[in-house]
Amino acid sequence: KMDYKARSGNIQGVLAKLLQEFEGNLAQAKAKETDAVALYEKLMEAKGAEKKSAEDALAKMEKETGARELSKAEAKDELTALTAQVENDKKYIAQVQTSLAEKKQEWKD
Repeated sequence: KMDYKARSGNIQGVLAKLLQEFEGNLAQAKAKETDAVALYEKLMEAKGAEKKSAEDALAKMEKETGARELSKAEAKDELTALTAQVENDKKYIAQVQTSLAEKKQEWKD
């Protein structure tokens, strides 16, 4: 029995050391996991804010594009109106010049 007891003491010592190592490794693994989860949550929060910012910028850009398109359409309408007005003015000027020439001719006679 003495030999057996001496051997079991060594085995128990080895098992105790292994238990301490495993417990230490487990504590380290849990700490790393906790840190990783915290880092992940922080990263996801930052990425979520970045995504929202990008979506807001995109929505703003779409509104600006719509406003630009509206302004472009308004500018085309205004150009068409001004072109028509210039044509009408040219016709009026030609008409006035013709009337002037006729009146000059009448006064000469």
